[in-house]
Amino acid sequence: MSRRRRSAKSLLKTVVADPLVRRQFARYLIIGATVFCVDVSTFALCVSHRMLLPLASTTAYFTGTTTHFLLNRYANFRRFDRAIHDQARTFAIIIGVQWLLTLAIISTLVGFGVVPIAARIAAIALNLPLGFLANRYLTFGIGIIPRVMGLRKAAK
Repeated sequence: MSRRRRSAKSLLKTVVADPLVRRQFARYLIIGATVFCVDVSTFALCVSHRMLLPLASTTAYFTGTTTHFLLNRYANFRRFDRAIHDQARTFAIIIGVQWLLTLAIISTLVGFGVVPIAARIAAIALNLPLGFLANRYLTFGIGIIPRVMGLRKAAK
């Protein structure tokens, strides 16, 4: 079994077995539901004002993600060992990647005839597990560079 596959399997076991991680995931889902309402409402409002879909999606995405960052920082992960600007920078990279994925999903699904709001909901659902892991282990963990460099300081 490759090292990368063992790491993914180990991570999955930790997420499932660790009570702290399960509680964080439950709070993440509650925060996500709140952010979902903010995001979809913003998107619907923008579309109702005839805003172009990429701009409407971007506006909704960044409104939701700002809410998401603040709620997760202060109500869920509560990790303050890294400065807020360092966490925000890591979070910005993660949401940038997820934003591109979101735009690709929406464009693809709308191209197949799916209504824009359903395409937006599908994009959110696909980004959910990726976002939890990235935020727990990178944004509110040790950060991207230490993680990539192989430093093993565990996220608490």
